[in-house]
Amino acid sequence: MSTDDRVQSVRNAWTNALRAEVLRVGRRIPEVARVVTVGMWIATYADADGSNAFPGRDTLATLAGCSQETVTRAVRVLMGVGVLARKRRPNASAMYQLLMPLGGGLDWQAHIHHMTETRQRVARRKEKEQKAAEATRNASSVAVRTASATDVPDSVRVGGSSPAPSNPDSVRVGGLPVQTYLR
Repeated sequence: MSTDDRVQSVRNAWTNALRAEVLRVGRRIPEVARVVTVGMWIATYADADGSNAFPGRDTLATLAGCSQETVTRAVRVLMGVGVLARKRRPNASAMYQLLMPLGGGLDWQAHIHHMTETRQRVARRKEKEQKAAEATRNASSVAVRTASATDVPDSVRVGGSSPAPSNPDSVRVGGLPVQTYLR
């Protein structure tokens, strides 16, 4: 049997395909590497045909060096992209099935928001939006209070406190009249 005639197990082909995906999109979408890391740990528990992987979320978090919430978000991305299926088991950890990606590259962009939209980021964004809305409301209410017809002068004079000249062709600079001539 030559090396070309070897048949890969589903588990090995799956890990090779995901490794290739990280290398393909890793610079553009760095979160993919973290997602695939969780997927690789799931694959270590799978049978050769890609079935019967049932590590617990806490176990995966420990192995991948992340939180349990990160594991949950990574699994959502893997399921959304179509390379992982999850089956709930009563009173036990979920069972995963590795699914081979079909065709070209996977659409990570459509599903990576599960990884990037954490509760903390959403809360911070809402807080910033509320502060911006408050600042806008405060600025507009201050502008309405200060802009009244009695507070706005009809004209602005420069220099001295003498009355405005009766001759419209004259200009005062520093309180001294300067004549201008119309031609």
